[in-house]
Amino acid sequence: MLLYALGTYTDKNKNMAVPTDSEAALVAAIYAAQGYIVVAPNYAGYELSTLPYHPYLNIDQQAKDMMDGLAAARKGFAAMGANASAKLFLSGYSQGGHVSMATQRAMQLAGEVVTAGAHLSGPYNLGTFGDAVYAGQVNLGATIFSPLLTTSYQKAYGNIYATPGDLYEANFATGIESLLPSTLSQTALIST
Repeated sequence: MLLYALGTYTDKNKNMAVPTDSEAALVAAIYAAQGYIVVAPNYAGYELSTLPYHPYLNIDQQAKDMMDGLAAARKGFAAMGANASAKLFLSGYSQGGHVSMATQRAMQLAGEVVTAGAHLSGPYNLGTFGDAVYAGQVNLGATIFSPLLTTSYQKAYGNIYATPGDLYEANFATGIESLLPSTLSQTALIST
């Protein structure tokens, strides 16, 4: 069985459960075609979630999202006629690499056996990311990653800023905490 964590998306309607999703189709083509049962949960803040923001790179919340998705899938195996082995593999790419690593840690701390993990190209050193971006070395995607991260951590810990205006210019501060994920396309988000 493979527990797969998806990468970063701005689209609030991102849904790994539909076969027309390009990432879900790719994961199925690679792993399900080889006989793996693939479990690829959606994250809080996406699809049908009522959370008005995404807990981006919040290891506690995102590991719980993954573990809850796995528990729900296991409950449905019998009804689908699926017979899962005891081998559990974890993987993810980009944000998913960070999430799959956090999930492996949480599962092992909870006593669950994880056969192996392949945590790919994730943002593992968030301190260096923050130092680089806020020191002027703004990388591709930072205009998306930074608001996702600061909103996530502000909502979780409450000590990033007193008001969004402490971190963002006035014309961006209003609504920034509920901006991402969005129903606007990434192109529309950047242009506005």
